[in-house]
Order: sequence, then C-alpha cells, then structure tokens
Amino acid sequence: MDIELLIYCITVIVSALGIKEIWGIWKRKIEIRNKKDQIDEITKDQITSQVIEELKRKINGLEGKIDDLLKMNKECAVKLARLEERFTLLMKKTKSKQTSK
Repeated sequence: MDIELLIYCITVIVSALGIKEIWGIWKRKIEIRNKKDQIDEITKDQITSQVIEELKRKINGLEGKIDDLLKMNKECAVKLARLEERFTLLMKKTKSKQTSK
C-alpha cells in the first residue's frame, strides 16, 4: 500500500508541475501576443502621425503657392488694367486723328 500511495503522490506532484508549466507557457504566449499587438498599435500610431505631419507640410506648401498665385493674379490684373488704359488712350488718339482729317 505504501508503494501505491507513493506512486499516487508522485503522479499528483508531476501532474501539478505539468499543469503549472503548461500554464506558464500559455501565459507567456498570451504576453507575447499582447506585446505584439501593442507594438503593432504603436507602429500604426507612428505611421498615422507621420502621414499627418507630411500632409500638414504639403498643405502649408500649397497655401504658400496659393498666396503666390493670388499675388501674381493681382499683378496681372493691374498690368491688364494699365494695358486697357493705354489701349483706350491710343484708340481715342486714333479717332481724334481720323475725325480731324
């Protein structure tokens, strides 16, 4: 009987240690998966923030180009107005010359 009890105790101890080891492996696997998910999320956040920063830079560049184009448009409008004024003056002179003949 003592041998059977001893074998029974050894079996229980080995089983308990086996379950503990399996639980340890399982727990480690869960921790690794969680770390991987956290890293993936951090990487996604970093990529998102990089894309946002790049878009901000592009928007600022486009705003600068828009401002330059608006200035050029004003300058062209002024030049066009001067050209129209010169043209109307020239037409008045030519009409006055034609009427005086």
